[in-house]
Amino acid sequence: MSGFLRSLARLGSYRGLPFAVAGALLMVPVSPFAFAAAVSVEADSRVRALLALVAIAVLTGLLGLLGPVRRAGIGLANLLLGTTVPAPAGRPDAGTRLRSGLWLALHTLLSGVLLTVLAFLGLGLLVPAVWLAGGQDRISLFWDDVPIGAWTVPFGLVLFFGAVVLVAGATRAFRTGAEALLGPSDAERAALAERRAAVLAQRNRLARELHDSIGHTLTTSTIQAAAAAELVEADPAQVRRALGTIEEASRSALEDLDHVLGLLREEPAAKEPARTLAEVDVLAVRAREAGLDVRLTVTGPVSALPAAVSREGYRIVQEGLTNALRHAGPGAVDVRVEAGAERLLIAVVNALPGGEPRPGRRGLAGLAERVEALRGELDAGPDGQRWRLAATIPLRAGA
Repeated sequence: MSGFLRSLARLGSYRGLPFAVAGALLMVPVSPFAFAAAVSVEADSRVRALLALVAIAVLTGLLGLLGPVRRAGIGLANLLLGTTVPAPAGRPDAGTRLRSGLWLALHTLLSGVLLTVLAFLGLGLLVPAVWLAGGQDRISLFWDDVPIGAWTVPFGLVLFFGAVVLVAGATRAFRTGAEALLGPSDAERAALAERRAAVLAQRNRLARELHDSIGHTLTTSTIQAAAAAELVEADPAQVRRALGTIEEASRSALEDLDHVLGLLREEPAAKEPARTLAEVDVLAVRAREAGLDVRLTVTGPVSALPAAVSREGYRIVQEGLTNALRHAGPGAVDVRVEAGAERLLIAVVNALPGGEPRPGRRGLAGLAERVEALRGELDAGPDGQRWRLAATIPLRAGA
């Protein structure tokens, strides 16, 4: 028995009652028309009552064909029944409208039946109240006068328990019907999946932006701060240059961070920083100031590259130099940017520490996603005693 009562509690049996009341209220605007149509028919009163119910169902079903009514029905079911039916995506098709109309008709009819039965059960609960009050010794029950006695107490308990079970069953029926008839169609499910995919893609893009920008800045600033600490007395001029580099890099990173946070908060963010390959020499200067011997070679009309290709190319060089700052062995770091007529080639090559490969460099997965999005190819790994990062991007992908 206790397990059954716990299952009733999990069902949230009380939720079906306010939902039924809401369904009964839906009958109010259509009932006058339904009863007028039933009265106009020459038939038995019971037939007229049945016709009135059918008319109410038909009229409320027609209301359910409207898109705003379906949206309101979904909100009401989620609020009162605890369902998780997603909000409609786009314009509903004919099948979805029909399901919505059928649900509204069933909602109103089931609500009327439930409240009517509960009203009779409530009247039955008056029997033990009359006996306990001692006002009379007989009562009209069903088809005959019945003597009142102690039996009315268990009778009342049975009626009360029956009402609880009835509302619990109605709650389950309401939930099942709402999820089946108000749930998304195949087209809406596809639209929801596309929206979720777009959100995930946006999050991945923002994660790459944060890694590339903030990671590069922190790496550069850490190395510059360590160098400045050693030269604070021996070479104050070099310390000032290092601090200036840290300030400039931090300001650039703050701009990127402000833009990303604005996107995450869905607020009007600052204008997206336009980091392109036209500024690749700035990356080289910062890397040199951080201690790298960077040899930069730029050929071709870099400034004429498509905007998307130029932005991603900047991030590729940035990630390559960041990895070189962390992992490169002694020697120069060669950076080559070649803008041809049909493709963009970027290569960052540096010596391996101790001449041994050091796999597991971070950010390569993000770079691979960037290059793949532009239909390009990325090659990263040891090449003899050196580490080579090379990306080839066709220019038609960014046009």
